[in-house]
Amino acid sequence: MRFPSDLSWEPPVDVVVTAEEVIVVVDIAGMDSDSINIVTDGGKLKIGGVRGSSCCEGSRQYNQIEIHIGRFFREIDIPVPVDQEKTTARYDRGMLEIRIARDDPASRVRKVEIE
Repeated sequence: MRFPSDLSWEPPVDVVVTAEEVIVVVDIAGMDSDSINIVTDGGKLKIGGVRGSSCCEGSRQYNQIEIHIGRFFREIDIPVPVDQEKTTARYDRGMLEIRIARDDPASRVRKVEIE
């Protein structure tokens, strides 16, 4: 995954925290799922890719341009401890939904018996 530069754009993102998981929804319409990269890195979620032109191959004259094309990158801080191994992603109708199971730090506490 590439890191952001002045030439990249950032898609809008919603982050929802429930008792069981963190849900991240990214608005990146007009892409193929194989053009999207998702990386979990500690307490961060990194999403990047490249969106091509939406229409009109060949010579063109634009009257208005509002749809971003080219490389995009978002880095999102995950606000709670998560289990990175339990991450799923689904891309449907232009919306990328990433679900990461919350990690319960209490479940890692273990009493050690003395032999």
